[in-house]
Amino acid sequence: MMEIFRIVDELEHMIKDSKKVPLISSKVLIESHRFLDRLDRLRAILPEDLETARLVLMEKERIVNEACSEAEEYMESTKDTVARLVDENEITKNAMRMAEEIIAKAEQVAKDIRQDADEYADGILTHMEIVLKKGLEAVGQGKESIKQESFDKNRN
Repeated sequence: MMEIFRIVDELEHMIKDSKKVPLISSKVLIESHRFLDRLDRLRAILPEDLETARLVLMEKERIVNEACSEAEEYMESTKDTVARLVDENEITKNAMRMAEEIIAKAEQVAKDIRQDADEYADGILTHMEIVLKKGLEAVGQGKESIKQESFDKNRN
């Protein structure tokens, strides 16, 4: 690559140091064989340097892809490690134990509430049964009383 810059500098000096064409200030006389020789050297160097640059770019891309792949593997490995550490963490164990205790207590409270509700319903139903029996007895006595009164009237 440095060779290319050196040849370009030579071409520039060749033009700057060349004699100017009389009466035309912007044109210069250049020895064509020297100029063409430098161009041929550029043509010879450029494909080699371009190929080198292409290979360097391909190598850079391979290294970047490899680094990304390794980074992903490292991230996955780290996630697994963190997950394992969190599971093994004492705080997690305590939280799990407390959660189990809370669930057990809630289940016991629910069982007690169901039992109390069943006892309350049984008490209400027993009371209604007694009230209804008394009501039936009263109805039976009322019917008996009506029959007796009717019997007594018919006898008179």
